[in-house]
Amino acid sequence: MSDPDWADHCGDLWRREVLLATGRDVCDVVGASPRRPREWVGIMRRLGVRNLSGVVSAVHGPSISPRLAVRGDVVRCGWALGICRGEVAEFFNAPLPMAQVEEAWRIGARADG
Repeated sequence: MSDPDWADHCGDLWRREVLLATGRDVCDVVGASPRRPREWVGIMRRLGVRNLSGVVSAVHGPSISPRLAVRGDVVRCGWALGICRGEVAEFFNAPLPMAQVEEAWRIGARADG
């Protein structure tokens, strides 16, 4: 049984954004989107990483400074993933100023450059 709090989460936002922008499915690298904390631990173990940053880096390569992020890039604040939308980052529970973002990754070739 899945955790109701994990019915739709930041990993789903990440997956949708990357799929729309690049046609690549992050689940091809990380596996099915987790619906319970135990599944998340399994993903980290399978990828040989210790945290969310390691999982995202397994898909997109090394992170970049959030100051270099552009619209559409994946961003992280704590244990949440979001998407850069310019001066703010879109997260499921609330938008945050990009100044509060801790890490960012380029998601690949985009139409805007």
